[in-house]
Amino acid sequence: MRRHRCLVVSIPLMLCAATAVASPDVDRIFAEQDRNGDGVITQAESRAGAARDFRKLDTNGDGVLVAAEVNPRVTSSSPGGTGFPPEAQAALLDATMRLWDVNGDGRITLAEMQQTYVASLLSADHDGDGQVSREELGRFHQGVIAPPR
Repeated sequence: MRRHRCLVVSIPLMLCAATAVASPDVDRIFAEQDRNGDGVITQAESRAGAARDFRKLDTNGDGVLVAAEVNPRVTSSSPGGTGFPPEAQAALLDATMRLWDVNGDGRITLAEMQQTYVASLLSADHDGDGQVSREELGRFHQGVIAPPR
C-alpha cells in the first residue's frame, strides 16, 4: 500500500515539476476547482473537476480514455504547451496512463480518474481535514507532500 501511495503522489509531482515554469498558478487552479468560492477544494469539487477534464479528453465519447486521448493533455502541460522531447513525452504519457488507469487495463474510466484526482488532492491536505486550502496547495506545488493518513 505504501508503494502505491508513493506512485500516486510521485507522478502528479513529476507533472507539476514539469509544468512549474508554465503553471504553478494556485489562483488559476482554485478558479477552476473551487466552484463555490469558499477558499478550499473539497473531494467533491475534485471529483467534479476530474469529470470536467474527463469529458474534454474523451474525444470519441465512448466513456473511456486511451493513450491517444491522454497524450494532448501531457503535451499541453509542457512549458509552452508544445510538448516535451519525444522520450520525455513518452515517459510522461506512460506515467500518466499508469497513474489514472488504476486497474491497469489500458483504459481509464471516469471513476479511475476521479479516484486519482482525490488521491492527489489528499496528498496536499496537510491538516487532514479532507480538503485543500490555497496555502496547502502552494506547499504541494513547492514539493511538500502531506503526511500519509
